[in-house]
Amino acid sequence: MSPLAATLVALALAGAPAPTTAGAPAPTIAGAPVQGSAAAREPAPSRRSPAPGDRMVQAGVGVVVLGVAGYGLLAAGLGIGNRAEADLALLGTQRELEARRDVLARGRLGNRLAIAGGVTATAALAVGIPLIVIGRRRHEAASPRAMVVLHGRTDGLGLRVQGRF
Repeated sequence: MSPLAATLVALALAGAPAPTTAGAPAPTIAGAPVQGSAAAREPAPSRRSPAPGDRMVQAGVGVVVLGVAGYGLLAAGLGIGNRAEADLALLGTQRELEARRDVLARGRLGNRLAIAGGVTATAALAVGIPLIVIGRRRHEAASPRAMVVLHGRTDGLGLRVQGRF
């Protein structure tokens, strides 16, 4: 290890600011800035704040996805119930009583899944779609607009500039 590297490592471990020259890159150890150096003291760039309505749209999309999953649950429940009904038709004798009980339990499970999926999907879509619509309206109302309209008539042309800031 060179004497300069050893000095930088010792300074970094001690927590002292590393010596730098103007225009020289900030010292790093394994790709990370040395503690106390100018690069380590720079604040992280701030993220832009979301526009009004963006969070409502994001929440609405999440709730709509939950509603679509509810419709998937409804379809799975209907499929399980339909299969159980078909299996039950094949078990016509009294001797197959235990098998009939299992098939009836599967049919009840399918019905419960279908009901839960339908209720969940309906409620989620009833909440999610208005969240998206209201969020988009708020987002569009907050954004500045400029519009240039060209008017053409039989007696001439016109240009109208309209803006909202």
